[in-house]
Amino acid sequence: MLHTERVRIELWRLSPLNRDRNGAEDYALQKVQPHKRQYEKRKAAGLCTSTGCAERPSIGHTHCQKHLQVMSKHNKEQYQKRMREGLCIYCGTRPGFWGVGCVICRQRFTKHPLPYGARRALRLYCEAEDKREREQIEVEARHAVRRLLASGDINGNAAKALQLYAGVDDGRWRTYAEVGKVMHISKERVRQLLLPSKVALALFLGDRAPWRSAQDLLGLR
Repeated sequence: MLHTERVRIELWRLSPLNRDRNGAEDYALQKVQPHKRQYEKRKAAGLCTSTGCAERPSIGHTHCQKHLQVMSKHNKEQYQKRMREGLCIYCGTRPGFWGVGCVICRQRFTKHPLPYGARRALRLYCEAEDKREREQIEVEARHAVRRLLASGDINGNAAKALQLYAGVDDGRWRTYAEVGKVMHISKERVRQLLLPSKVALALFLGDRAPWRSAQDLLGLR
């Protein structure tokens, strides 16, 4: 069993496709290593790391002033060319995404994968969705309040407090303090008047009620 497995592995290594692939990798590695050794040797000798240059490197750099200018000019031309073509300034193969970098390069070279404009658009969209959801819940709750008031199950000060609290007449929700100021009673008294109505509405609306559940209102959990 082990012998058969060893033979299979050796045949895989000796196949022309894998031999060519391994040979290409070895050739690339052999090509890079001498260049890296040459770079480190020139850097240790205090010379410009560009091949054949006898000048000293500029302070804080590994190239001399002449080669720094050449590199800067080349990078500027490359930047302008890729900008004209609408390509990523880093890789030059993919189109830019909300800026000068593509989606892949933004993850490598920037702090945030998404640019500020995209993050702001997503934040505004989420805020608008939350606002729309709250407004829809308030509309459904106000409709349920009107049905409860029309049924006649709530009357007197409790009905008046509920009408002011839900803004049945003017469409503006009020706090306990605002309702108490209109009715000339305390906030605690407003809470007591609204408690039965809010429990009934919470049971009817379920998780769509713009206040706590019936169990929480009654202190059952």
